Amino acid sequence: MRRLLAPLLAVGLLAAAVVLLHRTFRGYSWADLGGDLLALGPGVVLAALAATAVSYLAMTGYDALALRYVEHPLPYRRYGLASFVATAFGNNLGASAVVGAALRARVYSSWQVPGFAITRIIGFNVVTLALGAAVLAGSGMLLDPLKAGRALHLPGAAVLVLGSLLLASVVGYLLWACAGRPLAWRDWRIDRPSPRLAVAQVVLSTFEWLTMAAALHVLLPAEGRLPFLAFAVAFSIATIAGLVANVPGGLGVFETALVVLIGSTTSPAGLAVALVAYRLCYFVLPLLLAAVLLVVHEARRAAGRGSARTAAAGTTVPTARIPSVLTPSVLALSVAGTGVFMLMVGDLPGPRALDVSAVTISLAGLSALLMARGLHRRLKSAWAATLALLVGVTGIAAAHGDLVLAAVTAVLALLLLPARPAFYRGALFTRRQNPLWPITAIALVGVAVWWHEFSGAGGAVDAPLLAASISGDSSGVDRLAMAAGAVGVLIGGRRLLRPVVPGPRAACDDEMARVTDIVARSGRCTSQLAFTGDKRFHFSPGGAAFLMYQVEGRSWVVMGDPVGDPADFRELVWSFLEETDRHGGRPVFYNVLADHADLYRECGLSLAKLGEEAVVPLEDFTLTGRAKVNLRNCRNKSQRLGLTVEFVAAQDVAPLLPALREVSEAWLTHRNGKEKRFSLGAFDEEYVRRFPLVVVRQEGQVIAFATLWVGGDGREVQVDLMRRLPDGPRTVMTYLFIECILWAKENGFASFSLGMAPLSGLRTGGTASFWDRVGHLLWTHGEQFYNFKGLRTFKQGFHPRWRTCYVAAPGGLALPTVMVNVATLVGGGIRGVIRG
Repeated sequence: MRRLLAPLLAVGLLAAAVVLLHRTFRGYSWADLGGDLLALGPGVVLAALAATAVSYLAMTGYDALALRYVEHPLPYRRYGLASFVATAFGNNLGASAVVGAALRARVYSSWQVPGFAITRIIGFNVVTLALGAAVLAGSGMLLDPLKAGRALHLPGAAVLVLGSLLLASVVGYLLWACAGRPLAWRDWRIDRPSPRLAVAQVVLSTFEWLTMAAALHVLLPAEGRLPFLAFAVAFSIATIAGLVANVPGGLGVFETALVVLIGSTTSPAGLAVALVAYRLCYFVLPLLLAAVLLVVHEARRAAGRGSARTAAAGTTVPTARIPSVLTPSVLALSVAGTGVFMLMVGDLPGPRALDVSAVTISLAGLSALLMARGLHRRLKSAWAATLALLVGVTGIAAAHGDLVLAAVTAVLALLLLPARPAFYRGALFTRRQNPLWPITAIALVGVAVWWHEFSGAGGAVDAPLLAASISGDSSGVDRLAMAAGAVGVLIGGRRLLRPVVPGPRAACDDEMARVTDIVARSGRCTSQLAFTGDKRFHFSPGGAAFLMYQVEGRSWVVMGDPVGDPADFRELVWSFLEETDRHGGRPVFYNVLADHADLYRECGLSLAKLGEEAVVPLEDFTLTGRAKVNLRNCRNKSQRLGLTVEFVAAQDVAPLLPALREVSEAWLTHRNGKEKRFSLGAFDEEYVRRFPLVVVRQEGQVIAFATLWVGGDGREVQVDLMRRLPDGPRTVMTYLFIECILWAKENGFASFSLGMAPLSGLRTGGTASFWDRVGHLLWTHGEQFYNFKGLRTFKQGFHPRWRTCYVAAPGGLALPTVMVNVATLVGGGIRGVIRG
């Protein structure tokens, strides 16, 4: 329900805005829109374009100030590109702070700007943008609180308070920059800008907001047009309303707020034409230019990666993939824009050779929005469905007399045809599809279309879907049919675009035979996780190495580093990334060492620290000396309590299984948890019998045990599955580890791994990433959820050397989702991890 609240709120605000706009512009004939736009004249349009250019140029100044703040200079051609692309896409796609942050991070990271600097740049830009908005909006709220209150749906007193707070926040920011101290909270620190930099932020942001307002102001009819400064204040309030609504481009919400603020002074027809022209000048044209620039940037970046891979592996990169890096995204934006137009306008303009209700056109627009998401993900099924939809809309629009829409959809369909190779992910249609879902979707959409087009019972609904459903222009039965059609489109689109993962969730016998042979020659102990029964396997082209992985959500999570012949690792990883990409997945390498960090970075993945693994060197290990007094005391106390240790070979484990199961079940019951999976072994009799075992007895009863992993090269040993009786001696597990280490040393092993201490050793200084800061916060204050510090302290008692463990995954905003997917695999969800 929490995940649904934000989109439901956005849809509700959009629906309310559509209702008001529909009522406001009901008398305007949209068939006259093209002529009215031409009637604006070249002088007015050029003035609007000039204001737009100056506004986006001022926006690049945000990044110039931010780079000075973080003391990381870049040439203008670089930060100007990052700023323009992020702003253009953020303005159009909604969640502008998130989208802009993601694109800035992507572009800046390609120029080796550190992650912590990118985070500070993004935060600085958000503050700069807010300062100018606060100046204008706060001034407007204090000058005319009644109109501002109607636009924001707030009482006049609240508007006065809000306006005062906005202006006070600007003054407070300037005072902090002049004489304040850095803001610090636990491990977080925000340095204040210099006074000159802070003043530049306020001036530049206010100027940028004024130029943005000027782009619309010049398009308004001269008769009844507000003075510029008064209009700029109204414009800033309307823009803030659009940003808060989180609707793509503030579409509908911005227009609604502006109608409330200035609608009484401007004719509806003139305001409608000006708003459409403003959308074209300030949103659509910059978006198209930004898409072209981003295509060029990504193509160069892909070519650079391809050259690196070619040089490293001696292979060639498919040239057909490079020019199409962002073609699907550009096509998706075009289809989404067409869908928004159909969804918002609904009724087709022009003479009616074929009478089609606005509800049917709105359903087609909703379908186009869903298909655009699939196009962006490069899905074959989305390509086929979008092509069919565009052809159908082209025919309907042409028969209806709307030659503009027919031309747009026909051109998009023609562009999709040669772009077919760019949509290579997934099957054309989902395999093993439950027939209930497509039948249900088709039936619901069919009922809605039949009711409004052919039954004769449906009312004449000429309003868009959202407006007609809420404004009361249609009967209850009509609205029920509309809702059924919308639900049918959503169900059908979701099922059509659902990702398909090939093959079963577990390996077959032939694959396990190959895995067993490779693991027998592997060095790292964690390769034994291949036998837990919950892994898929991806083999190198040469067959001498493999990755073990599982799919959760969009994340294809690999457990550990590649296993097998190191000569095959590069081609193995690249082939896995290609397989993941074909299915629209997200590659994740979980709990990897620094040995192959360069390979992961070469593949475009970022490394985030998970924690540190404790490894005890055995050559010099001894229980003598002052440093080991606690270990000696623990061993002596355990022996006085009658504890004995037995090491059991794998072939002799079977008779002990009933006693081991009793211990395991008692341990799980006491902890009120369940078995973990994927990253460690669970108590499964077939799995336990594969490995040597260490058993601790007291008076002949088994009170604790652990399975032992032995590396394929015979150099390292690690404890995996550990269980003990809850009412046993407290020293039993420490005693078990001591005896295991001594046994490993006596048998000629070089090292003994105590496993990882999660979140241990994360950075906390000024160069720390967002993930490091969040992880350290959990380490410091999360003891009620997991014994982070206690586990580190316990392992430190053996005086190990610590080696860093990482997760290699797409960087930026994808990492939190990746970690949730990993937690789901390991513990059946976050709750399982906490309870475990």
